Amino acid sequence: MNSEDINEARRGLGWSIALGIFMIVLGIGAIAEPFVATIAITFVLSWILLIAGIIRIVHAFQSRRKRSFWSKLLIGILYVIAGILLLSNIFGAALSLTLALGILFFVEGVFEVIAAFQVRPDPNWGWVLFSGIMAIILGILIMSEWPFSAAWVLGVFAGINFLLTGIWMIMLSLSIRSLSNQRTRI
Repeated sequence: MNSEDINEARRGLGWSIALGIFMIVLGIGAIAEPFVATIAITFVLSWILLIAGIIRIVHAFQSRRKRSFWSKLLIGILYVIAGILLLSNIFGAALSLTLALGILFFVEGVFEVIAAFQVRPDPNWGWVLFSGIMAIILGILIMSEWPFSAAWVLGVFAGINFLLTGIWMIMLSLSIRSLSNQRTRI
């Protein structure tokens, strides 16, 4: 990084640190109240589906002279229906999303284990294997505890993600500040 890039990055450090602190607080709150966070996440994802469906339908009509009009329209309608169904039963939506997440982790883990053995002579291939095994275990844990895990999984995972994101935002901002201070002294 040259000094101009560092100075530009330094201008936004206060906001970046503030956002990092906010993310950490949000993460701690989600971990402390995983059920509330799970419901909030389900609610937000349901609205995102609904809005995305409306946008897809509008886009389909804007490009109705093209061949893909009907498929775009159908996909948009499916998104709207899914959003409405999820919003009409938030607890059922949380159950469905948690089960889908467990299946996703399990399948991802299987593919990572396969990939690890395909890259096995490469250095650090064990990390890919470790990640795959952990994803499989996590997927099995979520699915074996389902439907009870639906009350906490999404909230805890989101909380951990918010917490880690906040930490890296603060740490990166502090390292940019430190680098900037070193450069200004030179």
